[in-house]
Amino acid sequence: MNVQMRMDPDAVAATGSTLAGIAQRMASDVAELDATVAGPANPWGEDESGSAFALAYQAILGHALGALGSYVQQMGDAAVSLTMQARAVATADLTAASEFSPGGLP
Repeated sequence: MNVQMRMDPDAVAATGSTLAGIAQRMASDVAELDATVAGPANPWGEDESGSAFALAYQAILGHALGALGSYVQQMGDAAVSLTMQARAVATADLTAASEFSPGGLP
């Protein structure tokens, strides 16, 4: 089976850069969410009902923030992988081209 893959390394690297920006914004948003719901000015208030809600909410908050943090990490890892793959393909293309050009490797 003969399969060809066509890839524009510049486009893949640009996508990696865009994804890195998304991961950074997500990390900032998660930090802001954490500060809002866990900070002194929490959104449910200081009354009895708010305090009861906060106890129940805090039980799941750590899990939710952990999951969001994991998603941010995965986005960042994907961004790095895309950028590295684009560089590897560009390097392989340049090496292959030099082997076929006059004055290239024998």
